[in-house]
Amino acid sequence: MADDVDKTNTGETTPQQQIVLIGEADSTNPNIRKYKNLTYDITDPKYQGLSKNALKRVLKEEHWNATRDERNKRQKEKHKQKHAERRKLIEEGVIPAPPPKRPKVVNPSNVKVAIDCSFSSYMNEKEVKSLQAQLVRCYSANRHCERPMHLTITSFDDLLKGMFDTKEPTYSNWKDITFTNDTYLDTFDKSKLVYLSADSDNTIEKLDEDKVYIIGGIVDKNRYKNLCQNKAQEQGIETARLPIGEYLQMASRKVLTVNHVYEIMLKWLENEDWNQAFKAVIPGRKLKDSKWLDGAKECNEKQKEEGSVSKDTKDDESKEGNGKQQEEGPVSKDTKEDDESHQDNETQQEGSVSIDTKDNESKQDVEA
Repeated sequence: MADDVDKTNTGETTPQQQIVLIGEADSTNPNIRKYKNLTYDITDPKYQGLSKNALKRVLKEEHWNATRDERNKRQKEKHKQKHAERRKLIEEGVIPAPPPKRPKVVNPSNVKVAIDCSFSSYMNEKEVKSLQAQLVRCYSANRHCERPMHLTITSFDDLLKGMFDTKEPTYSNWKDITFTNDTYLDTFDKSKLVYLSADSDNTIEKLDEDKVYIIGGIVDKNRYKNLCQNKAQEQGIETARLPIGEYLQMASRKVLTVNHVYEIMLKWLENEDWNQAFKAVIPGRKLKDSKWLDGAKECNEKQKEEGSVSKDTKDDESKEGNGKQQEEGPVSKDTKEDDESHQDNETQQEGSVSIDTKDNESKQDVEA
């Protein structure tokens, strides 16, 4: 059997001594097993004490990492072939050529954001992976927005760096982002720091270009209450929160992921409207059993008022046009009646002339 349990040596074994075997054994060395073209040694300590499912997860991840280059190569070849086929169809006139892309207008802002990644000890490996993915999303959002911010990743430790080296090996070439092992206190002027915390009593009304806003880089599923708030207070750093509570009453705590906070700030820079920024970024699962408050209503009423002003302007213009038409209407009507009367008189005169002519002609015929 491919999957079994090694009970050699002492006969009966305790659960701690059992070694789970997955895959086919090597013909020359029974300790060497093969799983999905991946060869592994069952005596390796990292495989000891694992359940069958846990061992499968470890082996699957190792196989995935081992075949990454091969997968990327196949994907690139597939991408190349698809583009070549599309280019050929365009040249043959089978499909139309895509319209030229207009360059996106980018107006960089001077707002600075630091993501504090000093919380690795508070997270398990899965949560650190999630944080790494959120940092990638922050960079992507910054690259594709109208008003990018200056982004710095502080306390970039070896664990997080190792994940970036594995999943995003080209991150060192990324633009408009800085990775540093130093803390934000070593990187920026302390007097300009503002730590964003949902537990702060201070509310941000607008983003200040003279400040450096710190986002806590932690994925904790709300296990650690007031963690960022307490850290900032101990360091004597100003804290503030986004005005979510003024616009939305959320069923759960007003704690968002790192990339959601960053994307909300980017959206605000586009139109300086918190209401629109929250609606554009906060996911639907967070809005479940939540409701918009007076802050959002005021924004909506303001937009409606602006819309009604333009509507009233159009109505006034329409009324002026109708009044002008009504004033011109009777004149046009009288003119039309005069023209018709004049034409009738001319027709009658022409008719009488033709009648007289016919009478004279008939008289001449009678005399003849």
